[in-house]
Amino acid sequence: MDSDLRKRIRNRRRIALPVIAGIVLFALGLAAQTGAGLGYGLLLVSVILLSAGLLLLALLAFTKTYATQGVAGVMKWLFLLGGWFYVFGVCALAGFFVRETIEGRMAVQWILFGPAAIVALIVFELGVYKLLYQRNRPAWGRYRQVIRPENADPQSMSKTFLTDVVMHSSLMSVSGFRWLRHTLMFWGFVLMFALEIVAVFVREAWPAFGLTDIWEVPGHPVRLAFDFAFDLFGLMVLVGCILALIWRFSVNQLPEKKFSDTPSAVFLLLVVVSGFVVEGMRISGIGDVPGVGYSFVGIVFSWLVPTSADSIAYDVLWYVHVFGSLAFIAYIPTHRLIHSCATPVGRMMNSQQKMLVEKRMNSLSGLAGSKFRSSQQE
Repeated sequence: MDSDLRKRIRNRRRIALPVIAGIVLFALGLAAQTGAGLGYGLLLVSVILLSAGLLLLALLAFTKTYATQGVAGVMKWLFLLGGWFYVFGVCALAGFFVRETIEGRMAVQWILFGPAAIVALIVFELGVYKLLYQRNRPAWGRYRQVIRPENADPQSMSKTFLTDVVMHSSLMSVSGFRWLRHTLMFWGFVLMFALEIVAVFVREAWPAFGLTDIWEVPGHPVRLAFDFAFDLFGLMVLVGCILALIWRFSVNQLPEKKFSDTPSAVFLLLVVVSGFVVEGMRISGIGDVPGVGYSFVGIVFSWLVPTSADSIAYDVLWYVHVFGSLAFIAYIPTHRLIHSCATPVGRMMNSQQKMLVEKRMNSLSGLAGSKFRSSQQE
């Protein structure tokens, strides 16, 4: 038995046990042996493991203090375990919610939402993996040979992260207007996406653990904080999309047109506007309750669209907004939006000059060696 075959068998055995565990968790939820709390608990463990892995990755990238093989090995295991616990949580929740659906305790919109959300996340995650890792596998392989502590330049990495990833300074040097619309759209969406993940735990997992459902407590400060943050980040995206469309029409006949992404701006604008309209309808239906002012954008839309949440229009727009949001998440890796992730990663790698020089030298040595071998054969 050759080494490649043995390696494939070991890899399949490693995957088999977690897959079996996921199937068992789904079956237990389906058989009403577990509740939603188990699924959310597994997802919470996944978040903790992945966050710890990201912390170690930051230590490896931005400092030399912990740049050891041991820390790198722990980081890989944290990411691996975090990924599997994510799968376990999804399996446990899937079994539970399928059981709830069979017994008639799930509303139609949530029956449709669950599978659609899973599909959107799978498309997004596989798309990002394929474009950022699988497609660049040869490049990552060449980099792996030169990633060593003595080649690392944490100061340049930190500076590039701050200027290009966080502040987008390179775009600012090209055009202040383009920087503003890109920053509003990028950070507005990223922060809103992250906030929604936290909101799911507060809104769904918190009561599933047997704790007080603070989301349903009128005027609760935590709920009000979420209302304000959602409106703030949504407003950032809304203004960014409008600026993007204004800029697109202003450069219609100019070479800069190639830097526009009109479909993405229109898509995201429709998602955000439909969300604010739905929120405005909800506010029209509840009236003047404590803390409603924290939804400061939703209040404006409640004046513009005074229809209440009891109308058919509300249900239709709710579907448009929710499933439009999921479609946009799945759409990200398939279009130019993925460059928002790929470009900063490339610039951070290019900031490591010692690694780049050694990589080029290795490539030249390999090329020279292959030519020498060819000449010898001739």
